Amino acid sequence: MKDLKNYESMTIQEKWNTLAVIANLYYNSEMTQNEIADRMYTSRSKISRMLKEARALGVVEISIKEPWERDLELEMKMEQLYHVKNIRVVMAKESNKDQVMRRLSEVSAYYLDSVVKDRMVVGISWGNTLYHIVRYIDANNKKNIPITVVPIMGASNVKRPERDAMDLAKDLASAYGGTYQYIYAPLFVKNKELKESLVQDDTIQHALSLAQNADVILTSVGSIEYKTWEHYLGENTFELLSKQGAIGHIGGHFFDKEGKEIHTVLAERMIAIEFEDFVKCKNVVCIAYGKTKGKAVHGALRGGFVDTLIIDTDCAEAALAYDGE
Repeated sequence: MKDLKNYESMTIQEKWNTLAVIANLYYNSEMTQNEIADRMYTSRSKISRMLKEARALGVVEISIKEPWERDLELEMKMEQLYHVKNIRVVMAKESNKDQVMRRLSEVSAYYLDSVVKDRMVVGISWGNTLYHIVRYIDANNKKNIPITVVPIMGASNVKRPERDAMDLAKDLASAYGGTYQYIYAPLFVKNKELKESLVQDDTIQHALSLAQNADVILTSVGSIEYKTWEHYLGENTFELLSKQGAIGHIGGHFFDKEGKEIHTVLAERMIAIEFEDFVKCKNVVCIAYGKTKGKAVHGALRGGFVDTLIIDTDCAEAALAYDGE
């Protein structure tokens, strides 16, 4: 092999052969970049650049075999239609709810591990889907990464507090060996004046500021048609929202089929991040399950405030069918 000092003047074939040798030493012989640099009488940084070049030119092709079955055809359709950055559609045919939820949890945990970095702020919503995902991560993906997890909304006052954002923030932070913050306030308060007073509290203000500037937001979407939150807001409120064109909600904010926020008096007394905070976040990860969430997923994708989507085939097909309508 020619001297690496003359690498830039080599022919394409010579470069290809050189890159193949270095890639073999690194990937097959499992030598470190420093060891290869010593053997080649060059620097580690040059070996690093050449390994990157080997991947860019196709000398090295890395194939990751994920431990679950995905519907790649549906993923391609949704990518082309909605232009979503990242998408995982988990196969759900002939599977029961528990099996699908476990697969979604596995995929979500795998994906989150790939994006979480030191001192990252992760915002989290609440609900049944996120509860199962956080529980899976806590049981199977223990890490030691100093992240901060914060709820994106106040406490929901649900009957099962382990599914609320406060408990989920604490459990997710524990799974990653990080820290957590609470929003010490309910999601909805009695009136606008009380909200404005509470958000001036230093502790609440600090937690909200963290959530508004989160690096990643982990959330799901709710359905208007199937009255997610009916026990919380009441049937009359849902009827009114439906008449206004609402098809789904995210983080307490309701949106129509184009993903535009529907302004209601609820927002005036809600303690949570703003709708615009979803839009400006670099990575809003939305996880949803089943046909009932199809319309809401469609609206969220049309609105462009979801960056990563992890769903099952039933949900994907329902979203695409609604777009066809």
